[in-house]
Amino acid sequence: MRWRATSAIVLGLTALPVPAQAAAVDVVAAVKRLQGQGAAVKVHQRTDAAWPADPRVEALPTRECGRRADAPVVTGVARLGRGGVVAADMKRQVIIQECPLRFLKEDAAGGDRRAADQVKVASAVHRARTVGGRLYVSGPAYGSGAGWRTLGGAPGGAALYGDQIIDPFDVGTLKFLVSTATINRAGSPLYDADGRRVGKTWAYRGTTTFAALFRASKPFRDMLGGRLDPQAGKISFMWGVHTDLTGRPITVITVWRTGEGHRLRGATAATRYSWGVKASIPAPATVGPGRDPYSDDLVDAYK
Repeated sequence: MRWRATSAIVLGLTALPVPAQAAAVDVVAAVKRLQGQGAAVKVHQRTDAAWPADPRVEALPTRECGRRADAPVVTGVARLGRGGVVAADMKRQVIIQECPLRFLKEDAAGGDRRAADQVKVASAVHRARTVGGRLYVSGPAYGSGAGWRTLGGAPGGAALYGDQIIDPFDVGTLKFLVSTATINRAGSPLYDADGRRVGKTWAYRGTTTFAALFRASKPFRDMLGGRLDPQAGKISFMWGVHTDLTGRPITVITVWRTGEGHRLRGATAATRYSWGVKASIPAPATVGPGRDPYSDDLVDAYK
């Protein structure tokens, strides 16, 4: 895309060129095209969440523990097809800081199952794969021993979401966001999942509520198991979907803060995508059924 001078503003005797308005990008049409191509996408995601601090950690000197929040990082690949994401293979790693981890281990030793699961989540990289309508998982939080386990039937995008609540590959979700966007214009440079600079971009941004997204987005309803806590539904959040000039999503960001009475005080989820990749996502051999652990996915806070 190039800027072209099409008009001028006259200031005294000086005429200054005004750049033409860039042609609008159609992210909905682009995603439909990507679905038809069976395109694959690389994903890199980082989440910052304001879970309540353990009072035992708060009582310690800052110099002993610091105050850096835990930050789940998700990486992997997904494949698109008719209807959206049809398969995904993701890795999720959560680094819990030394002092909170110490107290979690103490609680786990005392029989607290939630604490025990969080210790397991922090001990290794966990994997989730959806393919052929089933969810496969791997890692100590899902069961003892090595190997893949099954967690039953699931939509193709189930492995991809849990922290990021916006599915930019679902047409219904995109139509809702575009129709309510307060910003729909050329954007600033961005970096994709491989850290490559995308100089020319398009930005869709706006504000909505969890309840409105729940009504409009089937993937969000699937994430929540069909139920949204009424109190969470009232919360507003800011969102941004940013694309390249062909309409392919490059970043998705959601930011929200809560008032009193909510366990999770707020969060930011930032997801980056890279295109032109290859993704073979076969169903893995399994060693048996897995267990569903107490999770720290953001989506649990909305149920």
